[in-house]
Amino acid sequence: MNQILAFSFLLISVSVFAQLTVKDEKSIDSLFLEWSQNTGPGVAAGLIYGDNIHYTKGFGLAEVQNQTKITPQTKFQIDYLSRQFTVLAILLLEQQGKLSLSDPVQKYFPELPDYEHKLQIIHLLNHSSGLYDYGTVKELLGDTEDAIFTHQDALRLISSQKELSFKPGTSFSYLISKTELSLLAEVIAKAANQSLSEFTREHVFEPLQMHDTQFLEDYNTILSNLGHSYQTLDGKLKLKAINQGNAGPTNVYTTVNDLFKWYKIFNSPASSVLSTLIHKLDGYVQLEDGTTYDSSWGRMTLGRSFFHKERGLPAYWQYGISGGYAANVFRFPEQRLISFVIGNNDRYNGMPAMLMANHFIENMYPEPSTVSMSERRLTKVSNSELKKYEGYYWNAKRAIARRLFISNDTLKYARLGQEEGLNMIPLKTAKKFQLQVESDDKIFFSFKEVAGQNGYEITSGDSAPNTYVEYQPITYALEVLKEYTGSFYVPTLGIVYEFEIQDGVLVGKGPKGIRITFDPVIKDIFRNQRIAFASIRYQRNASGAIHGFSIYTDGIQNLFFKKIMN
Repeated sequence: MNQILAFSFLLISVSVFAQLTVKDEKSIDSLFLEWSQNTGPGVAAGLIYGDNIHYTKGFGLAEVQNQTKITPQTKFQIDYLSRQFTVLAILLLEQQGKLSLSDPVQKYFPELPDYEHKLQIIHLLNHSSGLYDYGTVKELLGDTEDAIFTHQDALRLISSQKELSFKPGTSFSYLISKTELSLLAEVIAKAANQSLSEFTREHVFEPLQMHDTQFLEDYNTILSNLGHSYQTLDGKLKLKAINQGNAGPTNVYTTVNDLFKWYKIFNSPASSVLSTLIHKLDGYVQLEDGTTYDSSWGRMTLGRSFFHKERGLPAYWQYGISGGYAANVFRFPEQRLISFVIGNNDRYNGMPAMLMANHFIENMYPEPSTVSMSERRLTKVSNSELKKYEGYYWNAKRAIARRLFISNDTLKYARLGQEEGLNMIPLKTAKKFQLQVESDDKIFFSFKEVAGQNGYEITSGDSAPNTYVEYQPITYALEVLKEYTGSFYVPTLGIVYEFEIQDGVLVGKGPKGIRITFDPVIKDIFRNQRIAFASIRYQRNASGAIHGFSIYTDGIQNLFFKKIMN
C-alpha cells in the first residue's frame, strides 16, 4: 500500500493535466491518417512531454471481423519491450534478499549442465552468458515462427547445450537472444515461488496501477479488449496466431494507457524503492572488465533499450515485432519527451513514433535529418590509391561478407551478389571513408592492417568497431567440392543434415524440409544468408580428412556436427 501511495502523484488521471492545443492535436492526428479510416488493423499512440503535454489515442481496428475500434485501452503484445519487466523482477528479488546476482544459474535451474566456467545470474542480466540463442537453434530444428513454443520448450533447448561459447562475463551474447531472458524467468519463478506473471502482477503492475498489463504464459489465454494479430499475405488480410508461451523475453500484453503510467516514471525523479529500480534499468549491460555493448543501434541497457544520439540528442530506443504486433518507443531524457506506438498493423512503428516526437523537438536537434557530404572535410583519392581497397572482406564473428569495388572513380560498398553499391566518400583523415546514405546515420570505414592482412573497421554512430579482413573468394572444382558432402549429426539436438551437390553448388538438407545453399568463402569455410548457418567451418583430423563442421555465428559459436557417413 505504501508503494501505491508513493506513486499516487505520478499516476493521476491524464485529464488532470493541461492538454495539447487543438492545432497540436490535429497535427499529431494527421500522422496516423493511414489507420484513422477504421478499415483495418491499426495502432495506439502515446506521448509524454514534460509535465503538461500528454497524448493517447487509437486508430484502426482491434478486431476487423466485428469492426471493433482501437482505443487507448486496447491490449497489444509488445514483444521485446517485455524484457524490461523481466529484468526489473530480478532487481526486485535481489532487493528483497531472495537471490544474489552472483548466484549460479544452476541453483534455480539444476537441469542446466555444469560448465567449465561458473555461470551466474549477473551474466544473464548482462547478456554475457555464452549460451546459444535458442531462436537460432529452433531454426536448425526446422521450427517456424508459427510453431507452438512454450517456456518448457525453451528450457529444453537451453539445457541441451553442453559447452559455452565463451567464458561468461568476457564477451556478449547474441544481440536479440531470448535465451538469457527465458532463464531469468525461470530464476524468478524459483526464487519468488511464483510464476513470472504472478510476481510481476503483485510487485510491479498492481503497485503502478497498470491493471491491463500482464505476462501471458499460456498462449491459449483469452484476453478482454484485445487487439488481434493480423498479417497481410498474398494481398489478403489474415489472422496471425501467436503460439509463443515463452514469457520473459516476450509476451507482455498491455495498453497505451498503461504504458503511459510506466514511462511517466522515467520522466520523474525516483521517489520509492520501485521507482529507483525502474530508473536503474537505464544502466548499461557490461562485461567483467567494464566493457559496454556498443552496437549500431546504440549502447544496450539493462532494460534492453539502446542509448544513442538521435541527430545529436541523447535518446533511448526500443522496438518489438511479433506476429502482426509491433511496438516502438523513443525517450529523450533531456527534453523529458517520450513517444511510443503499439499496434496490430504488422510493421515497424518507428516512423510515426519519431514523427510524434519531432513535432515538438524538430528545432532542438543539433544535426540535420540527413548527412550532407558537402559539409564534410573531404579529399581527392586517385584511382590507383582506391585500387588498394578493392576486394572482398569478411567478418568471421558476424559471418558477413562484403565487396568493395570502384565505379565511376568512386569506391563502392555492396553485399555479395549486389551489382549496385553505396558510395564511400574519402575524408581528410588518412585511409578513412564515410558511407553516403539517405539518413542521419554516420557510418565510417577505417582501413588498417589486421593480423598481417588488409582490413577495415566499420563503425555506425558511437558503436564499437566491427573488423573485416580481406579474403580471396575460393572456387572449388566439382571433385574437390564432393569432399564436403555427407551426413552430419548433432547428438544433443538429435538432428542430421545431409550435404550434397546440386547444380555444382553445395546444398544442406535438414529437418522439416530445410534446404540451404552454401557459398565458399575461403578454404573449409562456407557461408549462407540464413542466420543459423551464416558460417560453417569444416574440421579435419590428423590425416587431413573432414570429420565434421562447426557453426559459427553471432548466435551460436562452435556447435559441432559430426560426420557420420560419406
